[in-house]
Amino acid sequence: AVVEALRSDGLFSGFMLPQEIHEEIAAFAQRTPCFGNFDRHLEFMPGEHAEAEKLYGRSLLSGHYFERILDCKAALAIQKDPLLLDVARHYLGGQAKLITTRVWWSFPTGKASDSDKNLASLGKYHFDLDDWRMLKFFFYLKPCDAGTGPHVYVRGSHKRRALKHQLTLLVGHPAEDVLDVYGQQSPVTLTGEAGVGFVEDPFGFHMGTVPAHTPRLMMEIGFGVSRPSRRRFHGEPVIR
Repeated sequence: AVVEALRSDGLFSGFMLPQEIHEEIAAFAQRTPCFGNFDRHLEFMPGEHAEAEKLYGRSLLSGHYFERILDCKAALAIQKDPLLLDVARHYLGGQAKLITTRVWWSFPTGKASDSDKNLASLGKYHFDLDDWRMLKFFFYLKPCDAGTGPHVYVRGSHKRRALKHQLTLLVGHPAEDVLDVYGQQSPVTLTGEAGVGFVEDPFGFHMGTVPAHTPRLMMEIGFGVSRPSRRRFHGEPVIR
């Protein structure tokens, strides 16, 4: 059923982490410094986000843990869960392998620039090109409602791509531009309690929305068919 949904819609929701697992990762995230806006020079405690924005004199939309997440045993337990690899191999083929493991915060902030939003993949539809074939599992580690910046996925957009979208591969697209092609009923906004998970084909259009009032804490486990980049493994941009 999972792979059938992925083939038709590009999305399957309905996973749930054990309570002790998602609580352990969330506790780890609360007590561990993260890096703002993918920048290792912008280090701060997630509970001190407002103070960090003042200290650094800029908006901090995201806080990533990069390789620090490998110090969390519960995160490693999800990374190594055989169910995830089984789904990935059924969808991508037997060569599917783990290529990303990351945990990050998205923070409410009133003054983010468009470039910061683009870097954090917030506010515009885009699709991922980390590998030529991929599958990504996402889990909310804190409750996520409409004000917490939920993830949005455009059903069916992994299968057919308008020519103008094929020609602008790395550009974010406004909602009306994408929905004109795939229909007003195509976006799925994914909300839920702590531990809720879903899996998507990231070649379909998706976006994170900017949190309005509550930080979002999320985990991603990604599978692909090529060798992973050492830096992209934890979500860190590759500097070319």
